[in-house]
Amino acid sequence: MLFSNRSFVARALRVALPVYAFWFAGQTFAQFGVSPSQSSSFFEDFRSRSKQMQQTGSGYKSGDVVYDYDSGTYMGMEEDQMRPDDLLRQAREVSQPAVRSGSAAVAARYVGDYTNYAGQYTSPTGYFAPTYVSDPFLTGKRNFALGPVNVGLGFYGGVEYNSNVNRSNNNPISDMIGTLMLNITANYRVTQNNVLSITSAVGFDHYFSHPELAPYGNGNYLLNVLPGSTLAFDVKAGPVYFTFYERVSVRPATSNSFALNAQSIFGVFQNDAGVAMNWAINSKWALSLNINNSISKALESNFTLYNRQLNTFQGTLTYSPHGTWSAGYEGSISLLSYEQETLNDGVLVNSGAFFRTPLGNSTFLRVAGGLQRFDFDNPRVLSPNGPEDYKDLSDYYFNFSINNQINNRISHVLSFGHESALNLGSNFITANYINYGISVITSKGGRLSLTGYYERAKPSSFNPAYPQTQANLTQYGFDTYYNHQITSRISMGVGYHFGRTDSEAANGDFDQHAFNVNFGMALTQKSMLNLGYRYFTTKTDMGNLDFNQHRIILGLSYNF
Repeated sequence: MLFSNRSFVARALRVALPVYAFWFAGQTFAQFGVSPSQSSSFFEDFRSRSKQMQQTGSGYKSGDVVYDYDSGTYMGMEEDQMRPDDLLRQAREVSQPAVRSGSAAVAARYVGDYTNYAGQYTSPTGYFAPTYVSDPFLTGKRNFALGPVNVGLGFYGGVEYNSNVNRSNNNPISDMIGTLMLNITANYRVTQNNVLSITSAVGFDHYFSHPELAPYGNGNYLLNVLPGSTLAFDVKAGPVYFTFYERVSVRPATSNSFALNAQSIFGVFQNDAGVAMNWAINSKWALSLNINNSISKALESNFTLYNRQLNTFQGTLTYSPHGTWSAGYEGSISLLSYEQETLNDGVLVNSGAFFRTPLGNSTFLRVAGGLQRFDFDNPRVLSPNGPEDYKDLSDYYFNFSINNQINNRISHVLSFGHESALNLGSNFITANYINYGISVITSKGGRLSLTGYYERAKPSSFNPAYPQTQANLTQYGFDTYYNHQITSRISMGVGYHFGRTDSEAANGDFDQHAFNVNFGMALTQKSMLNLGYRYFTTKTDMGNLDFNQHRIILGLSYNF
């Protein structure tokens, strides 16, 4: 099924060959078709996975964890200290539209990418890791063995009161929502160099009074399979590591960058099947490749225009003469095909170069830049049934990221860039963005996290008659979250999110405010009781989409 459309292949060659020639003429260019800033994250995650494959142990962990008051985190007896990215996780959960966070802060450049939740901040989890663990304080470390199979299980059960499930301005409807979720990580080392593994977070939501208001499906039986749920087989053949994977998710998505009401939220099923390869050619050169077939299906009839297939081939060639700094080339070609004629099929090509290096013992820098070339078919269905977008893309991109551990109490991360990505309300969207986050151990048991973002985005076309079309917009905001481990068993946290969106759309500008209070108590060494309160409000210039939402969440998590 991969690359079976002849017209696509012909058009792909027509776009790719000039880029190929331009690269070998001595220039350097970009990354992944759907979301360039996320492409490098896949290969970083995959290279880390390859290194883990080299370990000769069984993969079993004792699961013993202790709370380190100096770092403000739980640490495993066999684990290193958490990375700066991990230390910002809790603050990002305040604003990231992940499972039950409730925020409408959505990065415009990620709307067309179903790979992960389209939050303002880059997800702290990797491609092969789900976006949820049952116990954020233990980070899923607990583990046991069933014969030769190493298993980690975490269970979560909860109930939520939501005062405005439908996000309505004048007719709010409240409901109780029950949730069951199982987080599983298991692996079976078939041989010393071959490992079969599964990683997943799967569960169900139940709407007690108004199942018709569930974001998709039947609210009496609402399935959630979170991104990162993967069945994989890792194989080592000499100096080459292969990962054959099947990645499935069932979750909410948004049709634009606002998500101001329930009508812009829909369910999506996505299946990614592929094979990735990492080849250590010699001590200086390494080649990584990935072939992926991605099928996305909307779970509601009103959104089937987003049903699509995306075939992608991507790779990186890395040179690292001393095993410290590295530089190289990476590129990709993606073939996009929609089931219906509303949105436009296309070929997305990226070609570029990157450089990454440690700066001392506590700083890591990565820089990349290059060329993006998107070639779309002309619209097959005109307005008002589609965006009527005739534009192709030929543009540059760059991204810069640096994270630094100042000392054992302070760490921070900075990223910024310019890129174009696949969009839903138009062919593509181009954005300039900057994200920053800092985590500070303020006192014994206390941690303060601050994050901020800015994004200026421009879609390839704007058709007011097409409701899903995005207009030019500027988004900025910040999050603050303070967590305190009062005792070894009791913790409390409080957070606040502010977001401002300046848009040329009919809805005008709007502000978002969110307040978050959490209380956690470890009942036993393996179980924790969680109580949370969230207040979310949106204020628009027009006033017609204003809404307030109160949520009270009680949950119990258990790690086996």
